[in-house]
Amino acid sequence: MHCRLAAGSVPAIRRAAGARVALVLGVVVAFGCLPAAARTDTVGLRYDVALAPTGDARIDRTVERVSMLVALRDDETLPAFSLIARADADRLRIDDVLRSFGYYDAVVDVRIDDIALSDPTLLQVLAARAGEGAVSVAVRIDAGPLYRLGAVGTDWHVPPAAAAAFDLRSGEPAQARRVLAAGAAVRDALREDGFALARVPPPQVTVDHRTRTMDVHYAVEPGPRVSIGAIEVAGLERLREDFARRRLGLTPGDAYSPSRLEQARRDLLASDAVAAARITPASATDADGRLPLRIDVVERARRTIRLGGAFASDEGVSLSAGWEHRNLFGSAERLSADLEIGDIDGASARRFDYSAGLSLRLPDRRRRDLDIAFDLVTVSESLDAYDRDAITFGAALEQRISSRLSAALGVAFERSRIVEEGPAEDFRLFSLPLMLAWDGTDQPLDPRQGLRFDARVVPVPLVQGDRPSFVRTDLSAVGYLDLGRRSPVGKAFDEADGDDTRPPGPTVLAGRLALGRIVGAGADAVPADWRFYAGGAGSVRGYPYQSIGPRTAGDSPAGGDAAVEASLELRRRIAGPWGIVAFADGGAVARDGLQELGAFKIGVGLGVRFHTVIGPLRADLAAPLEPSPGDAPVQLYLGIGQAF
Repeated sequence: MHCRLAAGSVPAIRRAAGARVALVLGVVVAFGCLPAAARTDTVGLRYDVALAPTGDARIDRTVERVSMLVALRDDETLPAFSLIARADADRLRIDDVLRSFGYYDAVVDVRIDDIALSDPTLLQVLAARAGEGAVSVAVRIDAGPLYRLGAVGTDWHVPPAAAAAFDLRSGEPAQARRVLAAGAAVRDALREDGFALARVPPPQVTVDHRTRTMDVHYAVEPGPRVSIGAIEVAGLERLREDFARRRLGLTPGDAYSPSRLEQARRDLLASDAVAAARITPASATDADGRLPLRIDVVERARRTIRLGGAFASDEGVSLSAGWEHRNLFGSAERLSADLEIGDIDGASARRFDYSAGLSLRLPDRRRRDLDIAFDLVTVSESLDAYDRDAITFGAALEQRISSRLSAALGVAFERSRIVEEGPAEDFRLFSLPLMLAWDGTDQPLDPRQGLRFDARVVPVPLVQGDRPSFVRTDLSAVGYLDLGRRSPVGKAFDEADGDDTRPPGPTVLAGRLALGRIVGAGADAVPADWRFYAGGAGSVRGYPYQSIGPRTAGDSPAGGDAAVEASLELRRRIAGPWGIVAFADGGAVARDGLQELGAFKIGVGLGVRFHTVIGPLRADLAAPLEPSPGDAPVQLYLGIGQAF
């Protein structure tokens, strides 16, 4: 075979137009010149890769993250031609990284076993090495001089908000990412200012290698400033259109704003009856110069059934079931029924303990985001501390103040019969619960980042008989910190940008703190079910349920008027859906105020998690550090969802 090699480009040169094409042609021609035996050899190669540092830690980190040689080095073996192609793709990818940092005259030299990629003998040499030890891939980078921005600007006098968004300045490093982001920022600012059809095409860029500067010029096409036109709502089945429009809060003639449209979409999604919503502006204005909108809605299944279960070695097995209708009358009214059956201590005189409840929620009463909720609950339980039969009815006004903050004010009536160590006592209580909740976590089922606060203050002004009124306060804070957020393979990330779109890391640190206090009456004067207890699942694992705190003369849990609990968990994903957890819980209960807290009991343990779409399945083993006589050395807990 007679071959004539084309003049291929050398990798270790200043990049010029046509370099990529020339190198590929050189490799293809070289492949065609190999003997047939070499071309059909299917034995693959393994390789080691070394990235020489550039002296800039940000560039080095980004290069390592985008390098497919690095990301795929532990995968299966690959043919020699594929290794050369991967190395050349990395050379171009790394050059793009350098340009994004403002280095437009860089040298990226990639060699395999110290042979340049453009060497026509490389493919034949690697084919001969197939089946032997790993070959070495070395990447050396000379970033060259840093280029800076020269003349920058647009060809249109943009409004002040859009002008402020264009934050390129002469003399700054000519980073491609910043240049492109400036154009996107101008476009977004124009649209936010009502120019819904604004376009900002890619900039005209001129790189002067003599002065090492880059001139950037944007041609802005703002279009007209518009307001919202006719609004079409599509996809509704049982949900009433007037309810959907009220949730959206949009009116024809309102100023156009993408952020306002997104907020309207989120407001609609806040309804339990809506699974998905999309707002699509028209591509042109109507005859009145307004921009029509189309809202596509996907409704949730109207009825759902929930099943659940849990096990704790100190409490026994519990099973739960629930039924819910998400759209009872067409305006997202929610009716739900719940039943839980359990054997709390495993030795109850009754066969089962149970809790049954019925609730109705009426959304957007009188005003948007103001809900009315009614709840009816009946309970029968036998605990170490007391036996209780009760029925409770409550009604509350719940206001969503923002997407994260909500508040509620309610009234509740409770009738109960409680047996401690003496004769049974009957109680009739009237209470005024006040609640405030803030949720800044990233997801509801398995949070990995953020904080959550809950405050509940319940005045009980009326208690049957001569018992005094009292106020119970519960405060809790939960925090989550992702310790290992990382950048996706093949994508760059510059920490200086504050980019938080990286996928989650494998490790999460979670903490919980809870405080409780009753004022206005001593613990003995408060009904037993309103006192504070600690120990067990959801409290201090490792200790039996309600076992931490003061005891009665008969050695039963007495409860207290103050309590504190704290938990710390280190959660780590190890393989696929599997994860492990190390945790420590602690708590104490006082009989007479926080200043009289008893011993702070601590339990430690390990757990396993199997992550599913409905949340993790949980198994925890916990041991008490200061067990009381008769306490088991280890407690087992099984359930659905994280411990907190």
